[in-house]
Amino acid sequence: MPRLDPGMQSGKIVEWLKKEGDSVRKGEPILVVEGEKTTFEIEAPESGVLSKCLVEVGSDVQVAAPVAIISESSTGSQPSVQARALQQKAAQSSMPSPQSYTPPPHPANAQTAADRIVASPAARRLAQEHHVDLTRLSGTGPGGRISREDVLAAVEQAPTASQAVSKVLQPAVLRKVRLEGIRKAVAERLSFSARTSVPVTITMEADATRLVAMKEKESHISFTAFAVKAAAKALKEHAAINSTIEKDEITIYSDVNVAVAINTEEGLVAPVIQNADKKPLKEVNSAIDTLSQRAKEKRLTIEELTGGTFTVTNLGAYDIESFAPVINPPQCAILGLGRIVYKPFALGGRVSARPSTMLTLVFDHRIVDGVPAASFLQDLKRYLEDPESLL
Repeated sequence: MPRLDPGMQSGKIVEWLKKEGDSVRKGEPILVVEGEKTTFEIEAPESGVLSKCLVEVGSDVQVAAPVAIISESSTGSQPSVQARALQQKAAQSSMPSPQSYTPPPHPANAQTAADRIVASPAARRLAQEHHVDLTRLSGTGPGGRISREDVLAAVEQAPTASQAVSKVLQPAVLRKVRLEGIRKAVAERLSFSARTSVPVTITMEADATRLVAMKEKESHISFTAFAVKAAAKALKEHAAINSTIEKDEITIYSDVNVAVAINTEEGLVAPVIQNADKKPLKEVNSAIDTLSQRAKEKRLTIEELTGGTFTVTNLGAYDIESFAPVINPPQCAILGLGRIVYKPFALGGRVSARPSTMLTLVFDHRIVDGVPAASFLQDLKRYLEDPESLL
């Protein structure tokens, strides 16, 4: 199972494109995996015969764990000595995580004590809900069968709140949703970021007067597009922000690839605008529109979701004035945009209302210090306050 980025912990097997015994060629897709916010194909690393599929469709597999064994063509479908050794190792390393592990069914001759109890289905469900041990009950039904009434009687005889401790109230459950797919990927990324980065948040207010005026002329261009272009220009002047960190190595990039956070029904994705500094503003805006549409249609590719060096996220449309987003690992920083709102502005002895917006930069203090980060945010603000420079 390949790792597509440092935050990826596992991948879910969606479909096997080949079955055991099939011949495969190096570079040929053999299965489909759901990973970091999209699905992707895993290609055969060598030519030969797919002698063993180690995991079933629907299983979560930890990164770096084997998923299949490919034997040399000359050996037919039988794995080589090396392949058999790998198969034995895989039996241990590719076990599903505790969250997704489902114990195998008991053999017919290995029933538990609870399985041997004669009880109605309704009684079993009720006993499970109230944590009643069926082996301790005597059934009043035919042949000693435990009924729903027997379980209810046991529940009533249990210690009450006044006899033991205060009863813990549980809210009514609307539904339960399994943490999987994009939602699971987001959770893993956020947890990884929280565990590994040293985030520091700084904010700065920008005068949006000229930006609002520009929007009236260029109504089709979004505020996010202006921010992406402004960030791209500022990143060219502050290369330390345009970087990533993995273990004890910081990588500073010459390409400026800005990821844009986009909300979908299944969760947050962040497709990347490659070389955003070299694209005209209108092209940046068009790229955001295209990526947003592809995200909603679940058609984003691995190429569109990887390679980002900085991220922009905008909650202004939801009346949020400011917020501190989570860094998109392994990137150095992320920019949070708030809504544009009119606020009092004093100039000399006169006070007037001007549109303004809050810019929030969250950066990894392991990579840069406060002053370089503040300097970057100052330049970004300067570009937004002079939107003509972004055209």
